[in-house]
Amino acid sequence: MKFFAALLFFLSAAVICSAQEKIYSVTGRLCDTSGSPVQFAHVVNMKKRTACISNQEGVFRLLMMKTDTIKISCLGFETAGFTLQSLMMDEEEEKSSHADIGIIILKPKTFEHEVISVYAERWKAFVYEWSQIAPEEEPEYVDQIETWKSNLINLNELKQITQAANGIGIPFGGDRKRRKAEEKINEDKRQTALDNEAAEKYNSKIVADITGMSIEEAEKFMLHFKLDRDFILRRNDYDLYMIIKQLYKEYTK
Repeated sequence: MKFFAALLFFLSAAVICSAQEKIYSVTGRLCDTSGSPVQFAHVVNMKKRTACISNQEGVFRLLMMKTDTIKISCLGFETAGFTLQSLMMDEEEEKSSHADIGIIILKPKTFEHEVISVYAERWKAFVYEWSQIAPEEEPEYVDQIETWKSNLINLNELKQITQAANGIGIPFGGDRKRRKAEEKINEDKRQTALDNEAAEKYNSKIVADITGMSIEEAEKFMLHFKLDRDFILRRNDYDLYMIIKQLYKEYTK
């Protein structure tokens, strides 16, 4: 009887302590190392299996207890986390049901790849092949090479001689201008291709299908939430779906 009484006492104490464990409404702001807000990061309560997404200012809000573990993840950043037990809470925050943990800095995730110099590898191959040639077996060929090298003239000097012979006193610049024009055209094509790719992933029809809005209302929605093109291209379809759903909740408010 004493054993069962003691067991009942400890179970009652455990239930009371569990019931008295306080739930806090925790807010915070996510920023990168430059101080810019980190938008649409996933903030997950690993113990309760609840989550939220940071808004355009990097602010998030989530319910948690002191013993809960929070995990923060976002594409391009290292995963971070915290518990309220690891943070210094003042007496007012301890008594209230709200805790503002301030700014959390997310470190960028870097991917290191080995650098390969194509020029260096080609030069090694050329030196090897050249070393396999026996000059003494082709003396006439070697003499022709040496004669050609001794009479070689710089290409720019040849252009200047041609200009002088024609009486034109301006340097050649057509090739450089043509190259710049071609580079600008290629860059415009690349930017247009990126714009088209982003438009395929985020457009009024997709927004209308996800939210149930009309096409006209979806266009107003997109004007209200102007997502950056590079931000859209870095997200997969599932991430964009979740982001649109979260923004739609804010839009309807």
